[in-house]
Amino acid sequence: MAGPIWIRWLLTLAFLATAGFHIRRLATAGRHPSYPDGDRAADVAHVIMATGMAVMSSPVGGPLSPASWLTLFCLLTACAAIRGRLDLAVAGAAMAYMLAAGTHDAHHMSGPWVIHQPGLALPYIAWALAAYFLAYALWSATRPPCAPRVVMALGMSYMLVTAV
Repeated sequence: MAGPIWIRWLLTLAFLATAGFHIRRLATAGRHPSYPDGDRAADVAHVIMATGMAVMSSPVGGPLSPASWLTLFCLLTACAAIRGRLDLAVAGAAMAYMLAAGTHDAHHMSGPWVIHQPGLALPYIAWALAAYFLAYALWSATRPPCAPRVVMALGMSYMLVTAV
């Protein structure tokens, strides 16, 4: 991901906080009878995506290879689509797109995930996804709990724009 280092660290912290929010929801779900069963799958998906976005925005990268993350995001996208959660399916597909369309060579696909150079293939897809996530952030701002969804949507939009 391109951009000033302080923004990258700020995004990393925001995404880790979002992952922590969803981990807390999962940990306390058994104590809340009003917690819908379908939200567990959504919370797990959000933990995976927030962690992936933290790794992508982090200046130091992460321990898993891009190929591992790509596999994980493709599975997440398929599961979300099957469950009818199109918002999660689009988010998972956007994550997979950023990995697949990013600037990697064979050596980097097996090493730690660090994307520092802009240049996504098919940039019009990135622009369309960035617009979708901006609209999703505005829509999410009116529905509780809005902060995690807004952070994820705005962060994804920023990351897509800076990667083009």
